[in-house]
Amino acid sequence: MNKENLVRYKIEVEINAIKIEEILNLCTRNGIPLSNVRKINKVLISFETFYEYYKDIQKIVKRCGGKIRITREMGNIIKIKRIKKSLSFFVSGIGFLVIIFILSSFVWAIDIETEKNLSPFEIREILNQLGIKQGMQKNKINVYEIEKEIENRCDEVLWIRTRIEGSTLKISLKEKVNPPERLNVEEGNVYAKMDGEIKRIYAENGTAVAKPGDIVRKGDLLIEGINGTGDTAFETKADGSVLANTFYTKEVEVLISGKESVRTGKKDNDIYLDMWGKKIYLKKSSNSFQNYDKIESNDGLIKEVTYYEKEERKINVNKEEKIKSSLESLKKLLQKELPIDAKIIDTEDEVLELGDGKIKIIGQFTVEQNIAHR
Repeated sequence: MNKENLVRYKIEVEINAIKIEEILNLCTRNGIPLSNVRKINKVLISFETFYEYYKDIQKIVKRCGGKIRITREMGNIIKIKRIKKSLSFFVSGIGFLVIIFILSSFVWAIDIETEKNLSPFEIREILNQLGIKQGMQKNKINVYEIEKEIENRCDEVLWIRTRIEGSTLKISLKEKVNPPERLNVEEGNVYAKMDGEIKRIYAENGTAVAKPGDIVRKGDLLIEGINGTGDTAFETKADGSVLANTFYTKEVEVLISGKESVRTGKKDNDIYLDMWGKKIYLKKSSNSFQNYDKIESNDGLIKEVTYYEKEERKINVNKEEKIKSSLESLKKLLQKELPIDAKIIDTEDEVLELGDGKIKIIGQFTVEQNIAHR
């Protein structure tokens, strides 16, 4: 079917207007062919015409204050439109499947599962040195070679398994379990697990060797595994608790005057696909900030770069109040690291002037806790 036939296919239209007769007269006067004219009611008619005249009829109806709509299309053009629509869906589907197939042949994520001592970051560094990264083709990745290299470079690895699942390279490993540190080879005694000044000793079993006021070092004997004296003495498993003052130091540098660069709360970001080294942007930031922090997220197929606006602000705070609040923060930080039964009983501070409005606050904390180790 040529272009002329495509334009001249017939349509049935329906017109809703008060001036029905005027619309029909104007159509006839303008040489618009009408057929099968049907009057449905006083304000509604339908007729058949060629599609090429539809815009002319539309203008006439609009001028007369009516409404027009196409109710039916006739001829081979309907089949052609359906075929074109189906073909476009088919081509789109094939294209989508091809893209999925191509993308599925690449590794787009690396999942690393470690235990206590080794961090995923260390394993990822080894992978970077081996040239293994997101966006690589699967057939270029030798999982057995990766396992061998990681085992050779990390003495802590006992067992490792590397596999490709879908578009993810998964690495899971087990670490060697080293025997716990022994403070003393003798059995049945209680030793100091850290330095401290003894306050009280509760020997539930065995004989106390140290006494309140003694300064002890890590590994010193506190309660000996012997009960009784002389000929009646016998070995036993020592048990008890030893409360001692232990000492911790924490420090922080703070600015009390001058200028400080802080975030304003405004941010913008780029979102893009990284396809074989080329960036396809889904969202492009204007990045109109003069000063900003730039944070990149490189996990997965979709990458994101976030820009946080920063500005310089004058700092002028009360020195004593800043020292007090900083010490309180250091104290809370230390409290999180201590055993639940430990208690901070004293706090001292030392302040060093660093210049340019900056000071170093050194917090010295005395902590009462049980230092007994069996």
